Amino acid sequence: MEGESDIEITSDSESESEWHPGSSTGSDSLSENDSAEAKQGKKRKLKKRKCNQKGPSSLCTPNKRQAEDSTQYLKQKFGNKSELPVTCGDKDGILHVEKYNDMEKCILSEDQWFKPNEFERFGGKGRNKKWKTSIFCDNIPLQKLTEAGLLSSFKKSRIQNKQVDSPNSSPVADRLRKRKCQRERFTSSSKSDSRSSDDNGDIVDEDDKDIIDMTMFEVQILPVTCGSGSGILYKNRFATGRCGRCIRTKDFWLTPEDFIRLNKPDGMWRKDILSNGIPLGKLIMKRVLELHMITCDCKICEDLNQDLQNDDMCYMCDSEEDLVCCDECPRAFHSLCHLPAVQEDSPGSQWSCTFCVMKNMEGSNQKTLQDVLSSPVSQYTLHCQYLLLHLLHESKTDVPEFSENICGLDRMKLKLENNDYQTLQEFVTDIELIFNNCCTSSEGSDMSRMTSRLKEVFKRECETIFKLL
Repeated sequence: MEGESDIEITSDSESESEWHPGSSTGSDSLSENDSAEAKQGKKRKLKKRKCNQKGPSSLCTPNKRQAEDSTQYLKQKFGNKSELPVTCGDKDGILHVEKYNDMEKCILSEDQWFKPNEFERFGGKGRNKKWKTSIFCDNIPLQKLTEAGLLSSFKKSRIQNKQVDSPNSSPVADRLRKRKCQRERFTSSSKSDSRSSDDNGDIVDEDDKDIIDMTMFEVQILPVTCGSGSGILYKNRFATGRCGRCIRTKDFWLTPEDFIRLNKPDGMWRKDILSNGIPLGKLIMKRVLELHMITCDCKICEDLNQDLQNDDMCYMCDSEEDLVCCDECPRAFHSLCHLPAVQEDSPGSQWSCTFCVMKNMEGSNQKTLQDVLSSPVSQYTLHCQYLLLHLLHESKTDVPEFSENICGLDRMKLKLENNDYQTLQEFVTDIELIFNNCCTSSEGSDMSRMTSRLKEVFKRECETIFKLL
């Protein structure tokens, strides 16, 4: 048995010696063989693990594909245009691509030509000192257009030429530069997924898309505020900051720049005019509002167009066509909706509505309520017309039950036109009767709330226009 064992060992030794010819003894041969196999197995495992591990190139693949899709989109949208609308801060302009590529003054804004860095300072973003990210074309920074090859990248060309001409250039150095560029592109694209630039050049988190309820901006009119001032913005009138009187206040139609000068002279309309707490610049970026090009010659952009200083719908019935426009305020009326009815005037004549006539009327001496009520209506015809128009306007609602009850105001309008009232007491009594008919519904209902509001309006206006003691 011992001989057999020796033979087996010798055989193993001879076999290992054949595999490692340089081995001197059997035991040394086994040791070196185990070590070699272990190293070889380790290399195989490392190589396999390296194949499964995601390196920079594989990580960059989705972003690279996304970048290619973005480039294709930009080329389809801007590739054939020789002029591009651009914004920087609160300034709008037109970028002429050919002049830009020739490194000339290429941006036209407010009848002036600017280089990109000059336009950045003109827009109030000079502190950024990075005009490629401060100047936007349709809310896309020029940096993106440059990367897509739509605009020349002079700096990049110089760097590439320098690398080609460098005597120290080598295949190893080229590979290192390529890897560095891949890492930088991957890092920048990862950051850009969660951050983007707004139209004022400021960084905005895109995560707020989930926070802002954009459905509230789908309507055509938006409430706006700036400081203590408030108004209503009409989307169909919006054009730019200085063109298009799109904000209706109590007394005027204003452009955004007019509105900001009235309420915050040192402010910027894109940032400081808010709708539901969101600045207009953000709404432009979200496509809620659409900026017109600086060269636009549409009716809205004609600043001196007098028609755009008045409302598009009747102040009383909210319908269009054949409107008579007041020359002192934004209100417009159908001739029969106004009190008194408007007669056809000769061209060029001035006309003021009852609201403006009442406002401009010189004040009278204060009187008691009893003295006023006992006066003939003929002495206060304008006052009665004003009160009825005010109540009819305030009573507009979509609640059918309230509309049916409040229609008594229309009958009062006919009685006033036919001179059926003798004293002011009769006029006031009819109004109180209408209020009482509307109050038959339960407390806290829409009917009750609307009636209470009309009562307050009527009381306040009576005290003001009659100057009651």
